Amino acid sequence: MPLFRRNKPSWEPDWQTFPGRVPASAGGPEADAMLHADLAAVAAAPIAELPVRLTVRVAFGATRPDGSPAAGAAHQLYVFEDKLAAEVAKRADGQYVGRVISAGECTFVFQLPAEPGEWKLPAGPELPTGPAVPVRHAEADPDWSYVRTVFTKDPAAEQRSYNRPLVAALVARGDRAEVPRPIEHSAHFADQAGAGATGKELGALGYRVTASTDPEGGVTLTAVRAAPLTAIDEASVQVQAVVQAHGGDYDGWGSDLVR
Repeated sequence: MPLFRRNKPSWEPDWQTFPGRVPASAGGPEADAMLHADLAAVAAAPIAELPVRLTVRVAFGATRPDGSPAAGAAHQLYVFEDKLAAEVAKRADGQYVGRVISAGECTFVFQLPAEPGEWKLPAGPELPTGPAVPVRHAEADPDWSYVRTVFTKDPAAEQRSYNRPLVAALVARGDRAEVPRPIEHSAHFADQAGAGATGKELGALGYRVTASTDPEGGVTLTAVRAAPLTAIDEASVQVQAVVQAHGGDYDGWGSDLVR
């Protein structure tokens, strides 16, 4: 990825891809997104020398059910991404921060030292649905508020993303997702204190909690409560939040097949 040429970044880039949630257009509800960002840049934000945010949006038409590009579109988007990042670095001394893929659109995000002025964007990617037309927008954002909001990892969004293929696999085998059944959640703690506090809190929420200690002194905790798979996002995020609040690692959930 290109580096900011006027003042080379003081960080080592840390590019990661992860699920998240982003504000929908026109003030609508949040939408699921797949994010790719330099988390070192996000951690360093805000950078006073780069107070202007530039976004370049491309609609890619055909999508998969999760809103990601359909086959054939993804590669063209990533080729365009490389060309665009190089052009912004050259024309505007811009720092590329990341991209947002959501609801049939890909938005590339940069921070610039000043308004970008008038210069031609690279030609849009050739997609299966036809040539895409990039749309750019620049505005003052000295606090990097968009970058810090969108590209900060959201454990709940990540968990919801992990839930989808698990539920889909059960439904494909004939599971009646709307039927409540025992859902077993598991978590691991480095010590007894965190596990005990978590068990007490989950017990008050109606979970049946058991714990076992490993030879190194850590604790594996399981929490069981009935729920339909249609409510697994709410259930898993609830347990995850309690576990993480007490210093534990949420390991996920399991369910028997219900036909």
